[in-house]
Amino acid sequence: MLMLLPPEIVENICEKLHGTDLKALSQTSKYLHQTTHRPLWRSLTIFPPSSTNRHSISSSGPPQQCLQATRALHFHIDDAKHCVHAHDWLGYMGNWLDKDPQLHDTWEGRSDSFGLEGGRIVRVKYECLVQRALALLRRFDDGQLETFSWNYMTCIPSEVLQHLSLKHSSIQALNFTTDPFCSSFNRWSRNTDMNLSAFRNIRRFSWKAPMGCHFGNIATLVQMNSNHLEELGLDLQCWSQQWENREIRIVRQGDGDEKWNNVPASMMLARQIFGVGPDTDTDTSFPKMRSLKLTRVPLKDEITGKAVSPACTNVSNLTSLTLNMCPCWTTLLTTLTQSQKPLNLKSFEILDFYLQTPQETAIGKTTIIKNFLDSFTGLEELFISYCDPTSVLKFWEHLARHTGLKSFVHHQRVTDRDDEMVGVRMGSDLMGLGMDENELGGIGEDPGMNPLSRLDLQFFGLTCAPKYLKDVLLPFVTKRSLRVLHIRQTGVNIDCTPSWIFDKSHVTDVESNQPLARTDVTAPNEDVNEDVFKGQTPPLQQSFRIFADWIFSLEGINSLEYIVAGDLSHGDRYAENNVLVCREENGYRVVGQRDGGGEWRDVRRRFGRALGVCPVENVIPEYSSSGLEHVF
Repeated sequence: MLMLLPPEIVENICEKLHGTDLKALSQTSKYLHQTTHRPLWRSLTIFPPSSTNRHSISSSGPPQQCLQATRALHFHIDDAKHCVHAHDWLGYMGNWLDKDPQLHDTWEGRSDSFGLEGGRIVRVKYECLVQRALALLRRFDDGQLETFSWNYMTCIPSEVLQHLSLKHSSIQALNFTTDPFCSSFNRWSRNTDMNLSAFRNIRRFSWKAPMGCHFGNIATLVQMNSNHLEELGLDLQCWSQQWENREIRIVRQGDGDEKWNNVPASMMLARQIFGVGPDTDTDTSFPKMRSLKLTRVPLKDEITGKAVSPACTNVSNLTSLTLNMCPCWTTLLTTLTQSQKPLNLKSFEILDFYLQTPQETAIGKTTIIKNFLDSFTGLEELFISYCDPTSVLKFWEHLARHTGLKSFVHHQRVTDRDDEMVGVRMGSDLMGLGMDENELGGIGEDPGMNPLSRLDLQFFGLTCAPKYLKDVLLPFVTKRSLRVLHIRQTGVNIDCTPSWIFDKSHVTDVESNQPLARTDVTAPNEDVNEDVFKGQTPPLQQSFRIFADWIFSLEGINSLEYIVAGDLSHGDRYAENNVLVCREENGYRVVGQRDGGGEWRDVRRRFGRALGVCPVENVIPEYSSSGLEHVF
């Protein structure tokens, strides 16, 4: 049938497909292989063999005829805890396009004395990565690339940016994820040789985990492109006081005297981007902004009293807003609530969790979110995480104006008094949604009392123990909408609190080489048992199996395809504790994230963003200057 359609219609169909589906279509016939060539190769992603071998990417890459269709180039890894520099070697410059650097290429592996007779001194793994990335970039025609992403969680090679600025200065999208705790690129001054001034056609810009010394580069790029910038994402890190002292900047007030103020680097960035500083008379304007995603970016200058104003964007154009751990977010939301301009938001995400927040203050913040949700209609995605321990039922009443909601994530975290362990000091998940037995019993007896009964959700995410979920989910038994349920037990707490999902008392004792105990594992069919134990995935908790038996039964939610259990807010960081429970004809099957497979690819392609929202931890865990000991 497809072969009878005009090529332009087939290409339009191909634009709607992703990844493996598009590849499978291209392999069905010569005609479709030719027709799908351009959309299949329009975006190219370079994955390294592993996080410890990011320098070992291929220097040859795909055939040249494939690269001719490429417009977006991405260097990507799901999760790496530090820059390549952290485990790099010092050595003499070499050519590593065709071979990886080995220990004998370094000072550690050679007996020759210190000196420059061998050539320029470099960090060999990082230099290998730079050489191979440049070799790939040089295969593209000038001006060919429209999108470039460096999400390797390493320092961005200045040679790569220089090549892009010379050969692809008209690029429209830049996305970076770096390691803000790596100072190896310029250990002593922590200055940057980065120059982004050549990129004046940027429509989409995102930078996760920049160093403080890069904030000036970010501000310059944003200011130059403010009139046509459509998407802006800035994800700053939560620094310990030691690192904050390193990153702090000195700002001189413009009153003519010699008064100086210590201002955090994040506030300096907000001053430059949003014009809230003492020397700014007008706000920076972003008339075409559609998506604004901010993490730990202050929204008010406590010194000047100036706050980020909705006037800096054309509010009517804004369709996506993310405010994660942003100081003074309440001021912005209150202003938006009181604004006379209509809001057309389709996606809203907010994360607010401070351990020292009094309960009265937490309730007040939750009220501001409720009032904001009541002020407009039309949300399709809502992702919320806060520290208010009160019942969720009254909050869910405020979803009534958003009947088109498709993806909803609601996380609650509370302070734990036991601060002996790092994970506990970051708080813990509220496992019961703040509901007492009467509330839970009420919605169990009459699902119509549950505000969720008025919604047709496709994705629902909670930080809630499975034993409380049946009564909460009863409205979806009679609906045909819910496809994915995500139960997140936040990864940073996994070693401090009992698992809701796994019975880890039955995990193999590696040292004694004892096998997994199977006496307490049951499921609707024997195949489940085999899959549970495949790849050493721990057996499931009794309470979780009871819940899974119900939800995948004829009396359960027949539309449900998957239960995702675990924390995916940082890719593969907690993969050993993440599982996917898939519906099968006579029950369900359990697949660990490490095992991967088509089901994992499917759910992450369709609901990847919802699975990763509201991250509690840094993009890059901070490590001490004396080593790689992670601190939060």
